[in-house]
Amino acid sequence: MSKFQMQIETTHPILFLSDASPNVRFPDNTGQSFATATANCLCFYVLSYVDGASLVTVSDEKCDARGKEMFTGVIEAATGVLTVSDSASFHYLNIPVPPGPVSVEIWADDDRNPEWVWIKLGAIQNH
Repeated sequence: MSKFQMQIETTHPILFLSDASPNVRFPDNTGQSFATATANCLCFYVLSYVDGASLVTVSDEKCDARGKEMFTGVIEAATGVLTVSDSASFHYLNIPVPPGPVSVEIWADDDRNPEWVWIKLGAIQNH
């Protein structure tokens, strides 16, 4: 079992979970959804820095906090690495995963201004 936690303050209140490839296709529009996705990129809301930091947890374990399930799906990790980054392309975390499709579940305490976000990946490799 693996678990990574970060307090993240970002200018724009969105983060991305994507394949580490330079050929990532970002979602065109987040719309009204907490999370939107393409085949190899997932975009989700966090707090803007003016509101404080969001605690972001990435794990291969189910969420252990009370919150709402906000997203369930699959993204392609062709490189075997998923990256958590912001809109300025700053990479907060690189997570080794088995190459190919990776299941993703996301929970949060709020759908627009989450103080915490929990991302469960189908598998995280220990290197």
